Amino acid sequence: MKGKLILPYIMLNLLSGVGSGVMFWWSNYDPIWIGAFFATFPMPFFLMVLSQTFGIARTSKRLPILQLISFAALAQVAFVMYTRGGPSTLFEYAALGITVFGVLTMQWYIWIFSDYGRKKSAAIMKGKALPELPLQRLDTSRTTTASFVGEKTLIVFFRANWCPFCMNQLKEVRAQADRLAKAGVKVKFVSNQGIENSTKLAKDLKLPDHFEIFQDQDLRAARALGIEDIGGAPSGMPGYPADTVMATVIALDANGNVLFGDETDNYRVRPHPDTFLPVFEDKNGATRFAA
Repeated sequence: MKGKLILPYIMLNLLSGVGSGVMFWWSNYDPIWIGAFFATFPMPFFLMVLSQTFGIARTSKRLPILQLISFAALAQVAFVMYTRGGPSTLFEYAALGITVFGVLTMQWYIWIFSDYGRKKSAAIMKGKALPELPLQRLDTSRTTTASFVGEKTLIVFFRANWCPFCMNQLKEVRAQADRLAKAGVKVKFVSNQGIENSTKLAKDLKLPDHFEIFQDQDLRAARALGIEDIGGAPSGMPGYPADTVMATVIALDANGNVLFGDETDNYRVRPHPDTFLPVFEDKNGATRFAA
């Protein structure tokens, strides 16, 4: 259900923000439209432009700065309405409605949409081996996670190419390629987004030999771990499945046992590489990592 609402949320707020900017000019700079603009435009602008421009891979859980802007916009509109004795024209009612809409939908996005509401996976336990997970290579050949035994492995389950936070997270890991190679770590990016989409991603990221992208056909691996997100993909994404995964990072030692697992409960909150790269340090501390 949430997946069906996110694109309308983004587009309606974007259009409301642009419309408020136009009305600010058309109304001879009526300040009420300033509040309507800042109640609606910042969130879609952040998600569609800023997150990609600045390579943002993670945010705070509750986005306090954006919330402050939102509530300040509401307070500004309320103050203008108070000084005027309340709304009296259709345009004032429209500005007030747009502002309230922006504030309420931002709260929905932050408190409801962003949270997975997930339970910790019983299959991802430190010191324990994962269940054998079926995967498919981009050449369509099939394998399982049993083939990872014998080498240290970093597994990153990501949602799809349409998720800017996922893409920026993968780029962060890709940037650590040399350090991961020195530590003898193989990196596996896993998604159910389809071989064509993942092939394009592999080409865009220019993955080195110790990196590989796998297809999780029908979310079999994700379901075995309990990290599937049914209906979690935004509606209106042609070429992508409606179901996806909850972002998850797993580090395995050479025996296939879990060294580290991050099961974020918020799709915008991702672990920084500094939190999991050190688990691959060799015992005498010869291999070290830095952001």
